[in-house]
Amino acid sequence: MLYTDLIFIYAFLPITVLITMCDRSTEYKNLILVLSSIVFFTWGKPMYICLVFLSAVFDWAFGLLAGSRSRNLRFFGVLLSSVMNAAIFVVINYNFLFSDTALSIEASILPVGIAFYTVRSASYVFDVALGKTKCEKNLFCFLTFMINYTLLLVGPFVRYGEVRDQIRFRIITGQKINDGITRFIVGLGKASILAAALGYVKSIGLDVTDMTFFGAFLGMAAFVMQVYYLFSGYTDMAIGLGLLNGFSYSESFLPLRVKNGVTGAVFGFNHTLIKLVNDCLISPLSRSPLSACVATLGCSALVGLWYGFSKQFVLFGLYFGIIIILETLFLRRLLKKLPAVICGIYTLTLIFLGWSIVYFSNIHDYRIWLSGLMFDSGKIISQSLVNEILAYCALLVFAVFMVTPFKDKLKKAIREASAKSEKAYGCVRILTTAALVAVLLMSTASRVVY
Repeated sequence: MLYTDLIFIYAFLPITVLITMCDRSTEYKNLILVLSSIVFFTWGKPMYICLVFLSAVFDWAFGLLAGSRSRNLRFFGVLLSSVMNAAIFVVINYNFLFSDTALSIEASILPVGIAFYTVRSASYVFDVALGKTKCEKNLFCFLTFMINYTLLLVGPFVRYGEVRDQIRFRIITGQKINDGITRFIVGLGKASILAAALGYVKSIGLDVTDMTFFGAFLGMAAFVMQVYYLFSGYTDMAIGLGLLNGFSYSESFLPLRVKNGVTGAVFGFNHTLIKLVNDCLISPLSRSPLSACVATLGCSALVGLWYGFSKQFVLFGLYFGIIIILETLFLRRLLKKLPAVICGIYTLTLIFLGWSIVYFSNIHDYRIWLSGLMFDSGKIISQSLVNEILAYCALLVFAVFMVTPFKDKLKKAIREASAKSEKAYGCVRILTTAALVAVLLMSTASRVVY
């Protein structure tokens, strides 16, 4: 089951929220959350709840080892957790490697979000060993953290110390329900509408059989924005679902500031993941500037492998790791002295080049894309790309606006207007709802017109 499935939106979500509100006790909320998460996680694949449950129990036990006073036991707990979660991640997420073995799994029953599940599980043991949170002795509280359908897809990366107190006591208020529904709808629009429209433009623009100058540029821009809206959309939905269940999760995506260069963009793209990697791996291994550089490169490669098991993703991770090191050493000071326009061109160019490593599967297609950017083909834009842009013109303009600083100014103005009075708040809600309906109408009307 996915957040975008109709059965989730119109049946699973409203039913679980209503049942959760039948009792005010936090223990009851936790029980309903675990039971509903089991249904969500095992929808169509019930055998895998055994694996999820057992791995959670084992990590709870490893956390007890990591929280002991003995240094050897702490190391042993971290090692066992790392090995177990790495094995689960590789066997399930890259099961094609075991197609001819007893570990082979049918693609139709692969669980979603296993990469985020295993990292969240291992991060708990790391945090306990590093003293960033206390080990959890109550198994049911830990299961509430691990078997949680609001955190099973693409983030945010919530660490146990952030929600430990909320697991033991939280309340569901009208404000949380209101904010949760709004956040979920916004995320649903990002992932289902904006990402889909950008996907059409990406497919036409980056068609290597008909590469043009604007196709190469706009296609790659659409691809980068599509990835952003997919990840940020699912993250918004998760944060909204958390609010509906009484939780307050930290933000995973930060606004893009061109003065911060590529480093700021990488940290902003998935703030919680980068912070987790930095706290658990880079900082403990950074004994000197040289070791910090080596740790950054190593962790960059690991993050690349986490996103995809191929040489492309390793190069993708190393590419951004090298840029982060260079900016940390000297480029960031230079960027602060340059005009914002130059910084923006620098940042976006390097981001496009980085994501192109992932998109193109072979050197031949990559060269065709570069030749299109260099105008070697002599073609400016294809008619098919023009048709796609016209079909989704309004949505594309809206998607671009949503990644600019003007979006933050608009959100601030909306908050200030709604805070003036109850009448103003009602008007703002009506207008924002009408705007969302307009976006939905634009998304459904586009393909009919063109």
